[in-house]
Amino acid sequence: MAVLVTFLFVFQLLVGSYMYGSVLGAGQWSSNARATRIPDLVAFVHPLAAVVTLAIWVGFMVSDRTGFAWATFVALLLTASGGAVMGVKTMRGSAYVDRPARNQGVLEPGDPAEIRVAEKQIPSLAILLHGGTFVLLALGTLLVALGV
Repeated sequence: MAVLVTFLFVFQLLVGSYMYGSVLGAGQWSSNARATRIPDLVAFVHPLAAVVTLAIWVGFMVSDRTGFAWATFVALLLTASGGAVMGVKTMRGSAYVDRPARNQGVLEPGDPAEIRVAEKQIPSLAILLHGGTFVLLALGTLLVALGV
């Protein structure tokens, strides 16, 4: 089970890195996204917490101490809270920042309301894979911590 959890960790980090690249691309010349709704603090802390959580898991794999497995599980839940904030910010709202209501007329080219949001360019499949894999990862970590 521990090997499966390790594989899930690696998969999570790969998919998360892909999505993080989309958010970091906001405002870059190579991206047509000019903004993001994800708070800077969450965008910084979530991946950092994920790497720390993986390091705790590696500590478990090296030492085989149950305390590390429990610490990994708790760290996963804390990391997931940041992921939940980003998921909500990504899944709701329009693809544009401050888009006027429909009754305000037709947007002119160059209107500041046409600022595209970076997280709306992330494929839904990546978001679903990341969230679904988290559930499996949390469950697997819990089972390892319980000694099952």
